[in-house]
Parts: sequence; structure tokens; C-alpha cells
Amino acid sequence: MAVTKERTARISGWNIAARLVAAIPANYLVTSLATACLARMLPMPPAEASVAATLFSFALFAVIALTAFGLASLTRLWVWMLGAGLVLGAGLWLSLITGGRL
Repeated sequence: MAVTKERTARISGWNIAARLVAAIPANYLVTSLATACLARMLPMPPAEASVAATLFSFALFAVIALTAFGLASLTRLWVWMLGAGLVLGAGLWLSLITGGRL
């Protein structure tokens, strides 16, 4: 099995810093947007929808944090995080301007 140049290269400090930013504050933003969207779209009473969405958010935060360090490409990670944030933000904005729960 040949060892590729990419595997033997040292991981830079900027790479780790960018992954930490993606794993903690950016992850918090994406998870909070997903939680708000889910709580507004679940077909149940608002209090129960909030609790269900919050329980889901714990698992989602862990998955995104693990993915931030598991993906090989830093560019792919940030494109995915920005795309998810834009889609979820647009969904929440649409839900808010339509006047309540969907």
C-alpha cells in the first residue's frame, strides 16, 4: 500500500484552527438554525415541538463536530457548513415572514 503525499504532510495550525471554528461556533449556528426550523415545522403542540427539536439538536451538534474533523477537505467542510447555514436560515426566515408555524 503506497503512502500518499497528502497523508504524510503535516497538518498546519491554520487547518486545525479552521476546523475548530467549524466544530464549535459555526456548528452552534447551524445547529440552532436547524433546531428553530424543526421546532416550527413539527406537527405537534409548540412546547412539545420545542422539546423534540432540542433533543434532536444534541445529536446533530455531535455529528457535525465529528464531521468537522473527519472530512479530508477543509474546503468541502466550509462549503457544506455555509450551504447548510444559508438553507436553514432561509427556511427559518420564510417561516417567520409567513406568520407562524408551517
